Amino acid sequence: MTAFQIVPAGPGDMAKIGPLVAEMLAFYKTPMPVEEAELATILEQDGPAGAGAYDCLIAWTQPGEQSKPLGFAMYSTVYEAAFVGNGIFLRDLYVTEEARGKRVGKALMTHLAQICLDQGYRRIDWHADRLDLHARAFYELIAPDSFKLNRLSYRVEGDALTALASIPIE
Repeated sequence: MTAFQIVPAGPGDMAKIGPLVAEMLAFYKTPMPVEEAELATILEQDGPAGAGAYDCLIAWTQPGEQSKPLGFAMYSTVYEAAFVGNGIFLRDLYVTEEARGKRVGKALMTHLAQICLDQGYRRIDWHADRLDLHARAFYELIAPDSFKLNRLSYRVEGDALTALASIPIE
């Protein structure tokens, strides 16, 4: 595999990684929330060059006309009172099948860590699919003590979100 570079997403980049997001969703057997073209538009509108709802690092093949994305790390800044400071919450880390095992994922995580240090953030948090043993093995190399967090993840969405919002407070 040729060399690659990691860069923050800029204008037009999120639309270019729309196909990688679709590939990631297929990998995890998650249905596409919208058509792929609409997904690319939404990613661009919501992303770093748009509304700023999230940030993203992209691994690209070397620059040039034929440069293509090899992977991405989509993340947000979080604040937690218990740690008194900001951190990064890694929403999605994805590397194309052809680039796996070639240090692209490690480079994305290394760049995220450098962003934390440069910004004075204290940590990076993320979740892993319990059944994705390859991802878990990769993450264990980076964060071998993650078991000590003693936390569970919860999510409320869809009808459950609507139901929660409509609970009367008396």
